[in-house]
Amino acid sequence: VMLKRILRCARDIAVLHCNRSTALYNLGKWREAVLSAYQSIQWDPEYVKAYYRAGHSLIMLSDSYSAISMFHRGLVLLSASADRTQVADFIAGIFISVNDERVFPKTFPLAYDYIFSASFDALIWQAVIERLAQKGKWRSCLFLLSEKKELPANLRVNQLSLKSLFETSELYGHGEKMEEVVELVKWLISIGAKAETIGTYLLHCVIKLCIK
Repeated sequence: VMLKRILRCARDIAVLHCNRSTALYNLGKWREAVLSAYQSIQWDPEYVKAYYRAGHSLIMLSDSYSAISMFHRGLVLLSASADRTQVADFIAGIFISVNDERVFPKTFPLAYDYIFSASFDALIWQAVIERLAQKGKWRSCLFLLSEKKELPANLRVNQLSLKSLFETSELYGHGEKMEEVVELVKWLISIGAKAETIGTYLLHCVIKLCIK
């Protein structure tokens, strides 16, 4: 009974520190947000939300090495979880961490191997890709295109919008070739994305016509 009370108390304190981390993150105080998330983990190493909060705060501090480590550790804790939403959030966090990196941090291969050895189902991967698209992390989608043979054969992304793909220069400033973007669009449409989501501007209409 005493042990249960101690564990419950530790979890309550962990929750408080994590909530503080969230508040600091929303205020743009990312370094302080990371420290609060770390304190949460110290009080309860199995409190998954603290790893998520630490990971996103570290992304804002451009510390992709540590961010990947946090998301990876949280994902391992979720290994037996049936909560697809949380699992997808952590996988997306790992790919967001490397979206703007030209050289992958040393923590990425370990996280990558874990992700693709865990055999996550199509619904989880659907949520991951749709999250990346919503955030405009198209370079991460390009990476997944290169690994599409490792993804479930029944993967569908019916809720994905292609609009921001043609409205941002995020892709084109990193040396990606237009051919790669074309292949990305073809792949996403082949797994359920709608050409109509590209938009209604004149150039978009031409692009839609070419796709059709």
